[in-house]
Amino acid sequence: MKYYSFLFFVVITITYPFSVQEKYYYTQRIVVIDPAGDAKRTGRRIGDSFERGLTLQCAERIKEIVEERTHHIKVIITRMPGDNVYDLQNATLANRIADCFINLNFYYTQEIKPTIFLYQFSYGNDFASHQSGIVLHSYDQAYKINKNVIDHICLLFKKELSQQKYHALCTVAGPYSLPIKPLIGIVAPSITCEVGLKSKESWSYCSEPLAQAIIAVMEELE
Repeated sequence: MKYYSFLFFVVITITYPFSVQEKYYYTQRIVVIDPAGDAKRTGRRIGDSFERGLTLQCAERIKEIVEERTHHIKVIITRMPGDNVYDLQNATLANRIADCFINLNFYYTQEIKPTIFLYQFSYGNDFASHQSGIVLHSYDQAYKINKNVIDHICLLFKKELSQQKYHALCTVAGPYSLPIKPLIGIVAPSITCEVGLKSKESWSYCSEPLAQAIIAVMEELE
């Protein structure tokens, strides 16, 4: 009886679907996407639309792509249509749950190949203000806590977005370091993407490369 029980266990182990096992291979990750604008702030005009609506559409599409292609990455969008976003609201959310925070912005351009600009938070004096040992940072200095990880993430995003298969779609500039308001107070690794659009419909061209970059970056950080 013990012999047959052992054989049954072996068969179950061997034939257990690999796709199900694969679901738990990676550590669960949460990416927060912050589409620019809210109920009070329309953002920049692009065609006969505004930035706030287009960034939200793009964020929703990125979420669909990422969660369709992976089992271990969950995407949270910071707002829904009609929501107001208050100061430090997103920082509180990101610091509570996020492994990565992405602020998404659009601007109008007539470039044949639009440019995606990458930014990270900085006052430009990171080296001069570096301190060793245990340091208490104020909320506006929170980015320093994971600065090495942020530097790494920025470079990974640029590498992924600069792949040959995206050369016909866009060029990538940066990462640049600026004191960007949407990133202030965020401890989690954070980045701002500012994407050029030739028309209100062209947001869809960047959803695929951005989604794939998020997947690649999160897997690289495992």
